[in-house]
This record gives sequence, structure tokens and C-alpha cells, in this order.
Amino acid sequence: MLDSLVEAENIAKTYDGGEAPEVLRDISCRVLPGDRIAVAGPSGSGKSTLLHILAGLTAPSRGTVTWPLLGIRDVLMPARVQVVFQSPSLFPPLDVADNIALPLLLAGRGEGARAKAMDLLARFGIEELATKLPEELSGGQAQRVSMARALSIAPEMVLADEPTGQLDSATAQRFLDTVFEIAAEAGTALVLATHDPAVAGRMSRVWMIDHGSLFVRSQSDGETA
Repeated sequence: MLDSLVEAENIAKTYDGGEAPEVLRDISCRVLPGDRIAVAGPSGSGKSTLLHILAGLTAPSRGTVTWPLLGIRDVLMPARVQVVFQSPSLFPPLDVADNIALPLLLAGRGEGARAKAMDLLARFGIEELATKLPEELSGGQAQRVSMARALSIAPEMVLADEPTGQLDSATAQRFLDTVFEIAAEAGTALVLATHDPAVAGRMSRVWMIDHGSLFVRSQSDGETA
């Protein structure tokens, strides 16, 4: 059996000191190198919470999370795991190219970082945004820049929360073409939370969250477990 990038075993998450109902309950899942996983479910179902737990940004209320191929939680970011948040997360003082180069700089790989950023902008077809500040971007532009930033360092895993949520259907599909191409070159696993069936349909597996529980479906066989 292949080692996992991340494994969650019987995890649950409760907020408000445990007084609120569980957002997630008894979830076990794993992400393998090169995986393409969609996390689907209604708004408020816990998709974002699960991504944050798998990224090591928050701890489960119970259960365990480990990163067999990545190491301990403290060394995951920025080089090995990247998160693309649904809310704006670009650094306001930096222009777009410097935002994309930032993970490389933080990891001590600054030489040629801006040139790498420019190459990614060209691949996404948004090189004209290079010198703009985040406040000058539309929501869809910011989403594409955030994904380019996550991919800039060729991490082993990217977890993205509704990365196409502000893109029209045609733009979203072209965007995903580029994301998949760059991820394949680096061997990066992708876990994308999405409401869009067209996005989920392009992934290898779908994790459906319903009332805090996780159901896994393989796109190849249509089975749910």
C-alpha cells in the first residue's frame, strides 16, 4: 500500500468548547501522492473545516491526523503543503508577481522567484496582472493568482477551497486545465472543495460530506463507500 501524504482516522470537530453540534464526525480518509480529490457538500457541511484539518491549520476535537510522507505538522508549510482559501489571502502591500513568489522566498528559494512567478502568470494567461496590487483585482483574478502562488513552490499537496467559485464556466475549465498540467509536472496532489459538479466531475474521487459524515466515491466505478 502506498504511503499517504496525510491520513485522518476517526476525526471529529466541534466548536464553542464542545457545546455546539459536531461539524465533522468519525471521518477517516487519506490523500495519496498525485491524488485528484473533490470535496463536495452543501454550504456549512464542513468542507472548509476538513481542508484546514488536513493542512494542519487546525486540530480535530478528537481522532488523529498524521502526514506519513510529509513529516510533522510544524514543517508542512510553506514548502510541502499549500492552502488556497476561499476568502482573500493575498498580501496587500505586494504586487501580484511578488505575492506568487512569496512561498519561494519564505522557503529560502528566492533566486529566480519573480521570474518563476511571471512564468506562472503567463501559463494562466494573466501576465498583465503582474504589477497590480491585490486591491486592484477582481474576485476571479484573485482566485487565479492565489492558486498560482500555491503552485509556485511545487508542493506535494494543495488544498483549495472553492477555487473556481468566482469564475464563469468556460474560464473555470481553462483554469483547471492549467492547474492540472502544473500539478502533474510537480506530482502535486490536489484536494478541491467545490459546489460545482463540472469541477468535481474532473477529479478522480469525490468526498461527499453530509451531516458531518464522509462518503467516498470513485469516478471510475461510481461506487460509494
